Amino acid sequence: MTNPIPLMGPGFSIFNQNIPLAITIVVFASFLFAGGSTIQHLAVSRSVDKASENRSMDLGQVWDLVRNKRWLLGLGTVAAGASMHIVGLMMAPVTVVQPVGILAVPWAVLLAAKIHHFRPTKVIWSAVALTIVGIVAFTLISASTAAPDTELPPTRIIVACLIVFAIGGFLGWMGRFGSPSRRCLMWASGGSFFYGLSSALIKTITALVRGGGDFLGRPLFWTSAVFLLVCYLVGGWMVQQGYANGPAEIVVGSMTTTDPIVAVTFGMAVLGEGVRLGVLDSIGMAISGAVAVAGVFILSKYHPDAQVDPPSAAVRAAEAAAATENAVEEELERN
Repeated sequence: MTNPIPLMGPGFSIFNQNIPLAITIVVFASFLFAGGSTIQHLAVSRSVDKASENRSMDLGQVWDLVRNKRWLLGLGTVAAGASMHIVGLMMAPVTVVQPVGILAVPWAVLLAAKIHHFRPTKVIWSAVALTIVGIVAFTLISASTAAPDTELPPTRIIVACLIVFAIGGFLGWMGRFGSPSRRCLMWASGGSFFYGLSSALIKTITALVRGGGDFLGRPLFWTSAVFLLVCYLVGGWMVQQGYANGPAEIVVGSMTTTDPIVAVTFGMAVLGEGVRLGVLDSIGMAISGAVAVAGVFILSKYHPDAQVDPPSAAVRAAEAAAATENAVEEELERN
């Protein structure tokens, strides 16, 4: 079928499947995502009290970020990467495109090392290596078994979206408790569920457009569009809370691991992209995915910023009381 929306010229369309080109585009998108995330983290970290036990931002702080030039620069960089990512999704199955985004993890580590002037340890580089090996294997398997067509069962899509919303919301609620590193991980993971779903919804909308006909008259198109908007708004807010509680590398690592898992699972279970997947392929994807997740877990555990959490409220109160007592004693001595 000839498509009316060409990208570069006759005979070529962003709606035609081109897996090698899609992967190349998403590699560049992952670098932009890492860069934008690092810039946004720098802006967010200056708007919160790093000594606080709970660094989650209120609506006033979030509104201040919207007017922060550095944060807006990061947002623009992330948006550019997201646009390239969307193009990749138009040209290849979500099960192929989404996992490549995890390459943002090593990019984020390199950028943070340059900005904060620290040398990544062997453990950190080992974690990065595990992440890359796992995601490359995952992508190769998913690319070799990708289905050429996408199924669009409305009821199954809507139910799956509501399930993802519930899981993402629960993780966001869990982000209110625990140490800063744990809250960072929970907030970022919750946001990742929404972002992973957004990639699957973009693929759904693309398939509707590619199918031709009056796609604007189909309820599934508008339902997917509304769900997509919710994913971006809620997911974006959760990710900013992650930046407020921990380093960009941990947020990026969590997002680029959970995000593909959600998107790939949605693609296979809901959109029918796993019809060619055999038992050995499934085992290989499970193992390679576990290797990538292990790499991100090691990175979050041994990152320099995750080694020392701020003192608890009780400790800070005791320190304040001791300081007050010393000040009173000094005043009495002088009198």
